[in-house]
Amino acid sequence: MLLVTKNLAELCTLVIDDIYGELPSRIFAALLNRGRAGLSQLAQYTSLTPKQLRHGLAVLLQYDLLFFYVSGPDRTTVYDANPSAAYNLLRSGKVLEMVESLHGADARDVIQSMFALGHTRIADLKEAYKAQINKADATKNGANGTNGHTNGNHADGHTNGGTPHNESDSRARQPAAIRSLEHLNSVLCRLIHAEVLEVVSTASFKSFPDRQSETREMIKTKYFSDGIRGLKKKEEYETRVSEELYNLRDEPRKLKRTLQTNGGGRQKLRKLLNGDKSNGFHSDERDPSLDPKIVLRVNHEKCAVELRNHRLVQAATAAIGETTAQVYGALLRQLTETVTRCRADPLVDIAGGEFYRARAVNTSDIYDNLSPGLDVFTGIGKASADEVDIPTAERLERHAKVDAIVIGDEGGEEEDFDLDDEDYDSEGEIYPPPTAPLQQASTPALNGNHTPNGSNGPANSKPVGGAKGVKFDESAAAPSPPSEELRMQQMRQHLLLLCDNKYKFVRHCDRGTWTVDFEPLFKRLRESELDNAIERKVGRQGLRLARILRDKGKLDEKTLPTMSLMKKSDVQNKMLEMQMHGFVDMQEVPRDNNRSASRTLFLWFCDTPRSIDTLLDNAYKAMVRCLRIRDVHRRENKEVLTFVQRPDVKGREKEALEKKYFDKYQSYVEIEQKLMGQVMRLDSLVGTLRDY
Repeated sequence: MLLVTKNLAELCTLVIDDIYGELPSRIFAALLNRGRAGLSQLAQYTSLTPKQLRHGLAVLLQYDLLFFYVSGPDRTTVYDANPSAAYNLLRSGKVLEMVESLHGADARDVIQSMFALGHTRIADLKEAYKAQINKADATKNGANGTNGHTNGNHADGHTNGGTPHNESDSRARQPAAIRSLEHLNSVLCRLIHAEVLEVVSTASFKSFPDRQSETREMIKTKYFSDGIRGLKKKEEYETRVSEELYNLRDEPRKLKRTLQTNGGGRQKLRKLLNGDKSNGFHSDERDPSLDPKIVLRVNHEKCAVELRNHRLVQAATAAIGETTAQVYGALLRQLTETVTRCRADPLVDIAGGEFYRARAVNTSDIYDNLSPGLDVFTGIGKASADEVDIPTAERLERHAKVDAIVIGDEGGEEEDFDLDDEDYDSEGEIYPPPTAPLQQASTPALNGNHTPNGSNGPANSKPVGGAKGVKFDESAAAPSPPSEELRMQQMRQHLLLLCDNKYKFVRHCDRGTWTVDFEPLFKRLRESELDNAIERKVGRQGLRLARILRDKGKLDEKTLPTMSLMKKSDVQNKMLEMQMHGFVDMQEVPRDNNRSASRTLFLWFCDTPRSIDTLLDNAYKAMVRCLRIRDVHRRENKEVLTFVQRPDVKGREKEALEKKYFDKYQSYVEIEQKLMGQVMRLDSLVGTLRDY
């Protein structure tokens, strides 16, 4: 369950108020503050009439923002807030961008409609799109009949490059994302197969504690009516509970397995993952028609998995380079194709075993799913053996031997590489010798820009900063196009760079397979975010002290100055400052019962989980402030914004408004974009610290 702090509760209430209005947000805030409640209790908490309460509860239930549970002999319904769904409203834009990049513009249009409608029956969704398709066809036919008097306008409806005269006209000229009901059915099958959409059942509106209590009572009544006695009975009871909870959670995926049996959605999804975003609709293969009575909603847990992949690709881009990050993205898509959530539940996932099976992807599978337009020969600089500074290369090689550690499973031992002059991987490929190390390119010429003759650098190649004395060989590139085998070998070098990075993005398994250890990887990323926050707050010296405490554990205040090479007074001042910010704390250990200061040890320690929780709560507070500031600017520009929202003004604000009012409107738009951009950056931090 998500830990709801004061700042998170205020953030969720503000988001609901901004999207759905004051009435649902008032009910949601009462449930967050008071806990689960019935209709009569909510009337007492909110001072609303039963009619207003029913209307607000219907809105919250339609958009999956509430859980409800019917209990007792009188069948009383109690409601509970769903803060995770409320927070996910902030990520709607990111989810839409992710869906468009992976599944196409038509899939984005469907997901956007699902966000607007909440959980929806397929029949109702088809009715909404049927009206939209008929309207678009009628507008298109009317436009074809009156297409001869554009009077100098461009074909896209813009006048000499300006804005369109009417938003509805501009939308009518754009091709519709969904062209027919068969196309809609195909997109729905594709999204169900990708688990972006899931089936809604009665259990979907019950919180996990309610499901667990119901399951335990059912298992006791059905299998253990005579009681649970003995260790063996208890183990059997827990196993049955885990299996039943797993089956309940796996129930929405039954429709996906039915589509797989009938062959729907799979081939189209594969095309899209390979970079073909032409909707896959013109395939000869016909998807099975979906049952109109099925109710669907957006699966935010699967969307979080895709957003986690995007976050890792961003981290690899910043740490290594863009080309290597794209190879990493192909590996992540293969690894997470069957992953349904970011974090495992020990009580539920042990039954299915999906989080405990080792996942690995072959090099050939990664290569097959790599984008054909990606040039893997960029992003890595090569140097011949006679152009390498030997002392520098040997020093780097010594550090590599120390740092090259393969991360095993939890509880396993660490294994060090023993590098020889010629290293071999498990597929028999020879690694580059130590005299010609691979250096990640940091110049623009080695990150996507290459010369016409196919070389990795410009004509006047210069040494890369950080690789002393290294010059790039201009004649190293072959004039003919590289073969498939050579391209695969070069892709493997990018994977090895990901393995050797300090974050350990990838782990090289046996026999040419690769995997990602998500938990230790995000542990390092969380510590990196915490280090950034410490450095911003207390400077480099404070960061040094925090890293020492994190590495060594609890230390006496007399030991810290020696280990940090700082003065005792500076250490004391810095530690007090860090304690004030919540990054470190002190433990007093008395040597005897007198508890005098002279006979007491004062041990400093760094509580990383608590520091991360503090940083997370500060992120919530910053997001609340951004939304509050936006509301203030909204009230200041209320008249202009009300005028702009008129249907006859949308799309032609510059023509309809006077200059001073248009400048005022533009200023508000810029401020809102900056504030929401900051909220999205903070959301990335929240995802790294909490969700991924």
